[in-house]
Amino acid sequence: FKQKTAYEIMPSLVGSEMCIRDRLYHENAFFKIERDKIFFNEWQWVGRSELVKNPGEFITGEITNSPILIIRDNANILRGFHNVCRHRASKILLDKKGNCKSLVCPYHGWRYGLNGKLQNSPHFFGAEDFNPDNFSLFPIKVSEEFGLVFVNINVDSESLANWLGPFTEMVNRVYKSNFVFHNEITFDVNANWKTYVDNYQEGYHIPLIHPQLNRDVVWQEYKLTNTDSTSIHSVPPKSGSHEPGSFGWHFPNIIFNAYGRGAVFQRIEPLKPKWCRVIYNLFRPSDVSEEDFEANEGQYQKEVSIEDQKIVPLVQQNLETGIYQAGPLSPKYESGLAYFHQLLMERIGTGE
Repeated sequence: FKQKTAYEIMPSLVGSEMCIRDRLYHENAFFKIERDKIFFNEWQWVGRSELVKNPGEFITGEITNSPILIIRDNANILRGFHNVCRHRASKILLDKKGNCKSLVCPYHGWRYGLNGKLQNSPHFFGAEDFNPDNFSLFPIKVSEEFGLVFVNINVDSESLANWLGPFTEMVNRVYKSNFVFHNEITFDVNANWKTYVDNYQEGYHIPLIHPQLNRDVVWQEYKLTNTDSTSIHSVPPKSGSHEPGSFGWHFPNIIFNAYGRGAVFQRIEPLKPKWCRVIYNLFRPSDVSEEDFEANEGQYQKEVSIEDQKIVPLVQQNLETGIYQAGPLSPKYESGLAYFHQLLMERIGTGE
């Protein structure tokens, strides 16, 4: 792949009702282009606000293998930085979460304030023109919504509120003020991140892959509204069901589901061209016990997740054989895939 991606890659979208080409699901070169043009420019949910509510509290993570850190400074400002020392590129914070009074690099001891400014470079004996003010940590954009922390590598990106668009209204219709964090579930899946998103973006597979969900919803009436980089999913429940009927996805990889009495935020993190990590954060009403929720909605979510994880790697395996190249999409049931692929190629082709 060359950087003239509009010419070289757009032909991979082989038809208005066809999937993108197989090679885009596993080639290293395309994975790097996605990193630069999509994941370094789109907002990404990386953690919960409750973990960074006090000065010195931090969380760390990665955006397509690029380490980041989020920390609340002494002025109570939530800040985000690349987790890289300006001296010799070591990671600074090694724990996933914690509390610190300053940011000290474990390699040579360079110390930064919680605001990212270099405070001390011990025993460095820098050249005459060395100016500590020129070696603050590289910033990233950070914002909060729904009790979650979002970051954007591109510091010139649009605001999170504008980016979320109709996704916010959809979440607010279901997400209640008395919701509390229940638990986090993480799975590493042998599949490209797009293979997993494709699976989410249609209900056509429900009757064969999700038997319990199929008993709860009328999958034949599954509908999607695709607009403003968001797909709003809806499916009517069958009589007597108290399970999900409201779902939503925001490009490229953020998902929100309503499950019974609670809600789930989900993200699909690209790890490698053929691997992704799926992370769920479940929330329950504060008046519902942990045991009650886990035995019902918690197990329901886990069951659906495991069912997806059985089929998605099988799809990924065949995307890598060279036998299958692209297949047709159902305008009725797979418009979400078509919309996802359209957004993907627009971002790749224009660099937005």
